[in-house]
Amino acid sequence: MANFSLALPMRRRFVAAVVGVLAVSGGTLAAGAPAQAATSNFCGYTNAQPQLYVGSQGLAVYQAQCELDVAYAYGHSTNYGNGPYNGVRTDGDFGQNTEAAVKNFQIHCMGATNPDGIIGPNTWNALNEGVDSGHFC
Repeated sequence: MANFSLALPMRRRFVAAVVGVLAVSGGTLAAGAPAQAATSNFCGYTNAQPQLYVGSQGLAVYQAQCELDVAYAYGHSTNYGNGPYNGVRTDGDFGQNTEAAVKNFQIHCMGATNPDGIIGPNTWNALNEGVDSGHFC
């Protein structure tokens, strides 16, 4: 009868190494992980597209505010601040005006019935598509 007790720790090390390589190379073991949003180079602030919500600040917020202005405010009479096209002011601070603009974008451009005002992968994709295609909802 073979003794597998010595092989078990080696097998665990091998599995740990494979999982580590997959993690470093960008592979995933979890099915259904959210898709990464395709980026837009239109506004040029950043290609990073993290989840954004009230209180977020930085370059990604500048990018989102710029894309909101181009993809939504350009084609609508909005009252979210004194930004371009009467849209959100591009200031890098995700406040109440930005949240209101995101919710309206989610309703009017994405067909959301219960908008959350958060910019996640789906909202980033819709913003990027609108900006890159020149199609304003």
